[in-house]
Amino acid sequence: MNHKRSLLNNLKNIITLLKEEKKALINNDLDKITEIVTKKNEQIEKLAAFKGMDVENFKEAMDLIKEIDSMQELNLLLTKQALSYQNAVLESISQNINNFSNTYSAKGTYQNTDSINIVDQSV
Repeated sequence: MNHKRSLLNNLKNIITLLKEEKKALINNDLDKITEIVTKKNEQIEKLAAFKGMDVENFKEAMDLIKEIDSMQELNLLLTKQALSYQNAVLESISQNINNFSNTYSAKGTYQNTDSINIVDQSV
């Protein structure tokens, strides 16, 4: 019975970490995500102690495992969404860097420039 309680505690710890990870992903908190991933790996390593244990007939454990699976899938989608957004921003910036723009020079003549700055550093 003690073995089952340890398994349940371990699974509940993983669920807590997944909830924290979801919040960190939504807030784009990279430091927190890194910390949580390390903790999740530690908890997953602890699961090795339960290898060979029959959990299919242990309803409470199976419910927690299903919840973990669902939460992990959601966090994976959030991660993919964040990466997609960051890639889109980087692509947009890189396209702007490669563009040429026509502008007026300091002397008032029309010139073609090959640099686009986000911040005007000439002031």
